[in-house]
Order: sequence, then C-alpha cells, then structure tokens
Amino acid sequence: MRKWGGMHPALRAALIGAVAFAVILAAGLMAGGSAEDAIANSVFYGLMIGGAVFFMTKRFPTAAVKLDQHGTLVIFLRLADAPPGSLNGNWQMGIAGPGPQRIDFQPIVDDALTPGGRSRAFGGLAALDIPVRKANRHDNHQDVPLDFLILALDSDHGTIEIAAGPDSLRRIRRAVGSPSP
Repeated sequence: MRKWGGMHPALRAALIGAVAFAVILAAGLMAGGSAEDAIANSVFYGLMIGGAVFFMTKRFPTAAVKLDQHGTLVIFLRLADAPPGSLNGNWQMGIAGPGPQRIDFQPIVDDALTPGGRSRAFGGLAALDIPVRKANRHDNHQDVPLDFLILALDSDHGTIEIAAGPDSLRRIRRAVGSPSP
C-alpha cells in the first residue's frame, strides 16, 4: 500500500481527504450538531488534510531528483549529544555529500534548496550498534517526514543522527562502510 501511495500521491491525498471527511462528518453528526455544520466542517477539514498530505509528499521527491544529479542527498541532521535546549539538538534540513567515512553537510532554508548557513564536514564516521529507527511524531514536529529512517553515527564531532529516505540512507551507509540492514 505504501508503494502504491508513493506512485500515486494525488490519489493517496484524495483517499486520505475522503476518509477524514467521513470521520469528521460522523463525529459532527454524533455530537448532535446540525447537518449543515457537520458537512461544512468535514468538507473544510477533509480538503485541508488531503491538501497537506499531497504537498508533504510532493516536497522531497522533487528536491531529491535535483540533488541526485549532483551526487548529493536531502537529509536531516542533528547532534545527538547536544545539551538540552541547544539548537544543535534540533533537526536541520540540509544537503549532504557523502564520501568515504565523511559527510559534508550544508544546511538549507527551504524546499528550493537555498543554502542557509555554513557547511560542516563530519569525518571519521563509524556506525554505532544502535539500530536504525523510523522517524516518529516527535521528529515530525521538526518537519522530518514520517517515512524517513534515522541512523546514528559516531563522528569527530560526537554522535550524530541522520534522517533520510531509505535509498539515501543506503548511500550513506555505503559511504560510511557499514553493512545495510
């Protein structure tokens, strides 16, 4: 089902919008509200949820295609050992150029791939014994897509976490020299 949704983002968004419409309509009618209010609310929220899903799924494939032509990837990066409250503990979206046991990371501001800070090189990369995990709702609060996977690596700057799509993560693991799961 997930593969089908990736191939048909507009249909997936329409399906999710229709399900949201039905759920909100049923909840509005069961709550005892008027039919007109329930229909108006369900149309509004169904369109809003479906539209949000559509634009979120269209965001990264377009950028990934552009970057793949240059041998770079769209990833999210954070320093896992950052002190609480530090900005280094937040996910930063950026462009990564993986190399042998090295990643060059350039933060970007938006989906148009506009650079937004100084680039950093993370060298001496080695895979940790921490298993790869899926991004969860806490990561999603900082715009990390829920279908991204998170890999922890040891670097010369301490432990870093990289969130990327499955194909991008395979390329990073290959560059680092760690076996793929």
